[in-house]
Parts: sequence; structure tokens; C-alpha cells
Amino acid sequence: MTNPDRLRYLRVELAKRKLDGVLVTNPVNIGYMSGFSGSTAYVLVTGSEALLITDPRYTLRAKEEAPGFEIILAQGSGGYPEALKSLFTERPRLKTVAFEAGNMTVALYERLRKDVPDSVSWTATENLVEDLRLVKDAAEIAAIEAAIRLAQDAFREIKPQIKPGISERSVALILDHTMRMRGADEPAFETIVASGPLGARPHHTPSERLLQSGDLVTIDWGARLRGYCSDITRTLAIGGPYALGDEQRKIYEIVKEAQARAIAAMAPGKTGKDIDDVAREYIASQGYGDAFSHSLGHSLGRAVHDGPGLSFRSDKVILQPGMVMTVEPGIYVEGVGGVRIEEDVLISDYGCRVMTNLNRDLEFMG
Repeated sequence: MTNPDRLRYLRVELAKRKLDGVLVTNPVNIGYMSGFSGSTAYVLVTGSEALLITDPRYTLRAKEEAPGFEIILAQGSGGYPEALKSLFTERPRLKTVAFEAGNMTVALYERLRKDVPDSVSWTATENLVEDLRLVKDAAEIAAIEAAIRLAQDAFREIKPQIKPGISERSVALILDHTMRMRGADEPAFETIVASGPLGARPHHTPSERLLQSGDLVTIDWGARLRGYCSDITRTLAIGGPYALGDEQRKIYEIVKEAQARAIAAMAPGKTGKDIDDVAREYIASQGYGDAFSHSLGHSLGRAVHDGPGLSFRSDKVILQPGMVMTVEPGIYVEGVGGVRIEEDVLISDYGCRVMTNLNRDLEFMG
């Protein structure tokens, strides 16, 4: 959707809820609605207006990035309260205005109540903009694909350096640097490199531990490019083909098969829980149900976690064409290590398309 399309859909939601407007404070949602990429701004959308409130540091950027929005300039970074007060005072018709409860601190809420006229009634809302973000348009899909290509190319470039004697932290730093050198705005999140027994921690922070022959090493990384994210995971084996034990090989093949089954089941109309069940039940049938400790996946887009996804709680999440989901089953065994394999998957009209294309078979490094 173009910005006007997004505004139209948002206004339909406001009308349904009998709201006069919504104040958007989440930076990700501000960028989605307006295109503005600065660090400080508010967006106010009403039935007839779209306003971007920022300060003189961003005057030119706001004009360039937010066509169709009226730019309201606060008097410096400390002038937002006065700007909001003037804005609402000049628009007495705004009586019931929504705010983003998930992004609103108590301090900001109290300040808003103090700064705007008493005639304004604030209504807490959840996922008003986030629900619009779930289904991606063609331009968004192309942006995600570009972020995927960049992340994959960076990984291919640094793979020869993943061998015995290099630290987890060094692998993460080299991969992050390579993504930036290839044009990424930044890593999409803190890169995970978890080796040997530390691989049993799904969200391990890279340490000074040196990779050793016989390790499984899980690498979870992604790039943010032009406002959109990729998110990929591969688990590699360190050493020759005979370096791994039987259980390490076994859990790798279970995870790979669970992922393949889940992807094959993805189609419009299925729920997130339906797909999570496919992978979870297979892993449980192989005796590792308790070792799969997180959801199967999440929505991907302007944020890494761009909304709800594939989980045992996602019985109300209905897959639709244009949604992009990660599929990342994992098994984590204390004292043995862990395996996670993650793909980025686009829901299509009749099924799905895997957007990532790195090798999924177990690779031996060094």
C-alpha cells in the first residue's frame, strides 16, 4: 500500500471505533504511515488530516520523506508539548483520540493529558497500525527480499572464517561488519552465535568461547535495509564429517524435517497455531517435545518481530497472501547443544514461497 492507501485503511478503522483521530508515537509505525525516518516525531491522523509533528532538525527530511503530510514544526526538541497543545487547541472538533498503549509510557501519557485541552478524551488502542502492517505490498516484499539477499551474501562471504579457534564474538562482529560494508543500515538485531553446549541457549549472547571441532554452532542474523528486515538462522558443524556425535546429527535432521513439514502446510486460511502444531507435534513424536521451547515463527517486516506469527497461542492469526513469516523450529539439549534452522516465507495466493535460499543441509566447517 502507498501512504494514501494506508491512511485510508486507518481512517476506516477510526470510523469503526468512533474515534476522531489517533496519535501515533511508535517510530516504526510513524515510518510505516508517513515514510519519515527521523528519530523524533509524532503522527496525528484524523478523518481529514495527516499531520507529522517534528522539529527543525528534520525539516528537509520530513518534506522529502512524508509527501501528503502537513509538517508541524515544534520549537526545538523540547518544544513538542507546546506544539501538541497548539495543534489540539486549533482543532476543537477532536474530542476522542486514540493513543498506542503499547508504546505509551505513563510519563508520556500524563504529559499528554497535561499538555492538550481537557476536552480531549484519550482512548487506549492496541495494534491499530500493526494490524495494517501484517500484509505486505509488492514494494515491501521487494524490500524484504533485498534485505535477505544482503544478509545471505554476507554470510556466504564470511563462512570460510567459521572454523576451530575463532570466537563466537568474532564471528558475530565479522558478520555484522560485512553486512554494513554491503550496504545494510544496521544489523536487524543483535547477531546470535552459540556454539557447543552454549547452543542450548536459544538467545545466547556471543561470548569469547572458541569454536571447537565437534561443536554445533547456531548463527542467527539479519540485515535492516531501507527500513525492512531479514531474519535467518543456520546451524553448522565444526570439524570433519566424523566430528559430531549421533545425537547432534539426529536433532539436526529432526529440526530440518519439522521445518519442511511446517512450510509445506503454510497456505492462506490456515492459522498460526495450525502451522506451529505441525512442527511441534513432529518434534514431540521424535522424543524432543520439551526441547522446543519457543514459538515456530513471527511476522517479519519493518520490525524483526512485525506482529504475531506461528505459535501455539496464534489460533486467531489467519494467514493471508502478502504476509511474511519466519519458520524457525529448534531443539536445545543441555550439555549437547542446539539446532535452529530459520527461513523467511511469503504467503502466496495458493500456498507459500520460501524467500531465503541458503543450503539447509548440515555443513561441516574447518
